[in-house]
Amino acid sequence: MKKIRPIECEEALSRIFELVDHELKGDEREVMQHHVDTCKSCFSRVEFERRLKAKLKGLRDAQTDNSARERIEKLLKTL
Repeated sequence: MKKIRPIECEEALSRIFELVDHELKGDEREVMQHHVDTCKSCFSRVEFERRLKAKLKGLRDAQTDNSARERIEKLLKTL
């Protein structure tokens, strides 16, 4: 069995978007996924980000009325 390098939550949280966006490859992905699988706090954060991304993609793909689109664009500008 291959030993996976442990990481702290700080490192995991700094790379959370790379994991959610499928940008990590090989060992990097394994290390992150192992941490997320064993850390309840980071797992919750990853699940939130995945669901948010899916929801935003759904909004982008759906026919949204102009007022909804304007509210979303306004919110995104404040980030």
